Amino acid sequence: RDWSSDVCSSDLSNDDIKTRINEHYQKYPKVSGDYDNDYKSFQLAGKQDQAFRSVLEFTKKNNIPLVFINMPLTSDYLDPVRTKYEQQFQKHLLKFTSDPHFIYRDLSQLWPTASNYFSDPSHINRYGAYEVSKNLALDPVISWTKK
Repeated sequence: RDWSSDVCSSDLSNDDIKTRINEHYQKYPKVSGDYDNDYKSFQLAGKQDQAFRSVLEFTKKNNIPLVFINMPLTSDYLDPVRTKYEQQFQKHLLKFTSDPHFIYRDLSQLWPTASNYFSDPSHINRYGAYEVSKNLALDPVISWTKK
């Protein structure tokens, strides 16, 4: 089934959602965080941190606010190992929130069980993107320029 052709996420029944998740795991094996290669070389220091600090410095010099959005994840994805990494990542980013040019919004726990907003356990679909955009548009911490 082509899920991208669904008219509206609310049209999906619980059975549709369960079917979609099962289809995902038939195509891609469920891998626990212990064996997830994405976390194999996880570290908060190094090249990525240097690049982040360079972007932050550039935005400060040019008086551009930097908004970092930690996107929603499912509880299915956030097993204990990934949760540990996620917490380390969040703790690292929170160090920068004292900088007035840096805004950090954590949406990782926005919909831990709302599978209809995800194309797989760790990536939102277009319906999730729409809901995230609505959430951010209404976020009082983010000052949007009005034209």
